[in-house]
Amino acid sequence: MNSINNKFLIGHSIELRVPSEDDIQNSNWHSWYNDMTITRHNSHGIYPVSREQEIDILRNTMNRDDTILCSIYDLQSEKLIGNAALQNIDLLNRHCNLAVTIGEQAPFTTAVETFGLLSNHAFMRLNMERVHDSTHEKLRKLVTMLSVVGFKEEGIMERFVYRDNCWYSRINYVVFREDFIALRSERSGNILFENIKALQSAIINSVKNSG
Repeated sequence: MNSINNKFLIGHSIELRVPSEDDIQNSNWHSWYNDMTITRHNSHGIYPVSREQEIDILRNTMNRDDTILCSIYDLQSEKLIGNAALQNIDLLNRHCNLAVTIGEQAPFTTAVETFGLLSNHAFMRLNMERVHDSTHEKLRKLVTMLSVVGFKEEGIMERFVYRDNCWYSRINYVVFREDFIALRSERSGNILFENIKALQSAIINSVKNSG
């Protein structure tokens, strides 16, 4: 697929594209899910996955009505650095969750930009009422960073993950439509601010202020 024609959502340092089989064939995509470091805080890395299996997963996912999958590209290097998806899209009850995998060296704003872009799509195009997800207790800093685009901690699921002979909790986080729209309006319609410097500053301050 021509990269010029598969752009979907564009941020300051990244863009989300419609994924293609070439993304998997010509990158480390499948190896991200076999990497014990990358998967140490998520649900992957249990069963090995081949490039062919990932291509099958991509084909199946792209045919689902309840999922929007995107490739994450770094705008400066034009390199594929991860993928992201709105999942379990429930048009009746108006909610979905958002999952992100960053497998390569990436700008520190990547996760926040990805969540901001896909949340904006969820609220403005899919008419969602809430976007939510959860993460490993070791990634509380991520939840803090996502507060920049309106996410807040919703609760803790204790002893939810058993890995490396230890129990770990998961942190639930959520952003509601009303809060997201209000924040977006404060920023003249741009949830990610007008420029990358403003976004970077907001992320740094969110971490500082969290103590």
